[in-house]
Amino acid sequence: MNKPFPEPDLGAVAPKPLAHHEFRPDINGLRALAVLSVLGFHAGFPFTPGGFAGVDIFFVISGFLISRIILSERQAGAFSLADFYGKRVKRILPALLLVVFASWAAGWAWLDPDAFRRTGGHMEASSYFSVNLWLYRNSGGPAAYFQEHAHYFPFLHLWSLSIEEQFYLIWPALMLALFRVRRLTAPAIALIFVASLVFCIVLTPINSTAAFYFLSARAWELALGALLAQREVFVEPAAPKAGVANLLAASGIFLMLLSVFWLLSETSPWPGSLALVPTIGCALVIAAPGARVSRVLLGNRPAQFFGQISYPLYLWHWPLLSYAHVLYGDDLSPWLTAGLLALAVLLAFLTWRLIERPVAAAYRRKPLAVAAPLLAGLALAGLVGSATRRADGFPGRFPPEVATMMDYRAGGAAGPQMACVESGSESRAGLDEWRRRASDFFAARQCAKIKDPAKPTIVVTGDSHALHLLAGLDRFYGDRANVLMFSSIWCAPLIAQSDWTTGMVGAPRCHAINQEVVRNILAIQPAAVVVGTYFEEFYDTESRYYPSFLKDFDANVAALRQGGFRGPIIVMGQVPTWSLWMPILVGREMLAGHGVSEFSSQNLKAESLETDARLQAHHWGENVFYLSQAGKLCGAQGCRRLVGPRLPEDVIANDYGHYTPAGSIFAVENILAPALDPILAKRP
Repeated sequence: MNKPFPEPDLGAVAPKPLAHHEFRPDINGLRALAVLSVLGFHAGFPFTPGGFAGVDIFFVISGFLISRIILSERQAGAFSLADFYGKRVKRILPALLLVVFASWAAGWAWLDPDAFRRTGGHMEASSYFSVNLWLYRNSGGPAAYFQEHAHYFPFLHLWSLSIEEQFYLIWPALMLALFRVRRLTAPAIALIFVASLVFCIVLTPINSTAAFYFLSARAWELALGALLAQREVFVEPAAPKAGVANLLAASGIFLMLLSVFWLLSETSPWPGSLALVPTIGCALVIAAPGARVSRVLLGNRPAQFFGQISYPLYLWHWPLLSYAHVLYGDDLSPWLTAGLLALAVLLAFLTWRLIERPVAAAYRRKPLAVAAPLLAGLALAGLVGSATRRADGFPGRFPPEVATMMDYRAGGAAGPQMACVESGSESRAGLDEWRRRASDFFAARQCAKIKDPAKPTIVVTGDSHALHLLAGLDRFYGDRANVLMFSSIWCAPLIAQSDWTTGMVGAPRCHAINQEVVRNILAIQPAAVVVGTYFEEFYDTESRYYPSFLKDFDANVAALRQGGFRGPIIVMGQVPTWSLWMPILVGREMLAGHGVSEFSSQNLKAESLETDARLQAHHWGENVFYLSQAGKLCGAQGCRRLVGPRLPEDVIANDYGHYTPAGSIFAVENILAPALDPILAKRP
């Protein structure tokens, strides 16, 4: 494998000198644009809502450069698989291993056992470049990369590196096979491009998480770069005329900037067809070497600096931001964010200067002596990650009672009604198809079945913030009422008809499920309907942004009344939410040796209280009762964190705001029951 392959007879095709494929400043500038876009998005800058497209730009660049290396060296009769993979080891592993082990050490110091166990799994997956598959298998929803708490995964960003490495494993052998019949090279790459693109476009609305993480749905971006490499190696002239080159480069830069600053956001169906915009933009720049526009915008010194350190900068920035979130919560101050990004630039520069350059120089002298320790380091990373995962995050790092507290995850969402929770992801199915699915879903699980007609019936509807009431409902009403659940994750409750079609709440799935919920309410005529949802997300989370929720809720309640339901509707208001998970907050307080505070404002999210105030001020209409949970749980000393003396059982929430069993019982007894009991008492 280490010997050059014999050169086939290519007739009139003459090999181009390898110098033809040397460093291009415009591509280095593209690296800068890509990495700075990603940094802007991850830092939460509002002016870069589509910065995640920087990764797609990286894919095109990688496809071009790797294919150019393979094809040009093969054309010159100088290609060696051993040398190819040795250079990939030299290029990728020094910075990667440094960041991975540094991040693991930070996790040992700062992460709770469960989070450290998860980080160990990601570290293990990084050793065999399958972080993308690991994340897909353990994803928490249809938009796993964009989910609210994704920033607590220090190795989340390595998904893209895994895709590239999977590409590197497959692509050389494929290119070498195609090279034996060179006329098939371009058509075969084009076929891969088209097939993967079609697959990506079809898959995105069905399962965006798979489309995001699977190589098969991303290969077209790498193949696009490969097509450009094939053209540069084999087609004369490689560069268009000056005027055409400037037009291509300017158009390409415009398309990429358009994607980053305006066209895209985390609610965009991604990758899908929209990914064509930044990737074609990148391809246009690569197809126009020497364009003056590129020299000015991409070849300037700042762009060249950031392009040079783009790889270590990509590696460093995310763990720094992630651990800041671990320590300080969801919302980082602008000054802290700016300081972390500056630190990432400094670390990236030092990594490039003190690690990457010396390793590259040593590799040129003694390739095997450099590659072997690096590969051993990669294997060690896998072993350390595996040990961390298997040891459940080494809970022995903490006193037993602290580790138990931090790992407490018991939730109030429990019981047979959990079968009636529809949690499907996106689908290209239309409203009529979703109506059929919703009807079949609730009917198959007998969600509307009333066990004892002699008892009053309570219908509970909403998302996970309705589900977490089940433990309390079972405790206080399990033996004196029929408690029925009609739940749909990601949806706004009771919104059966709406002009809002944006994001998850505006999807046909949610409208169809709510129409089925309304149909069941009209058929059952319960004594009361209890509504619960994560109202806060309707105002401050892009994926569920729904500013007209209150207006639409009122309109749908009015339609429900016109349909024949006159019973009371109880709205369980916005719960206080926390920027760090409650068991972690309490565990840290225990670790500090202080007594655990029953009430606290530390890490309390002001947005939850602002949302509650907004909802309290709303006129809900006749026989609709808004119960302010924040009003009952919060006071001058902050908001309630404990509902009793037992730890960990009596902590009120098991994450940012979902009730534990004890929290659920407390909320139902002290907030819901005072309103619900008089209603049930009136029923015959």
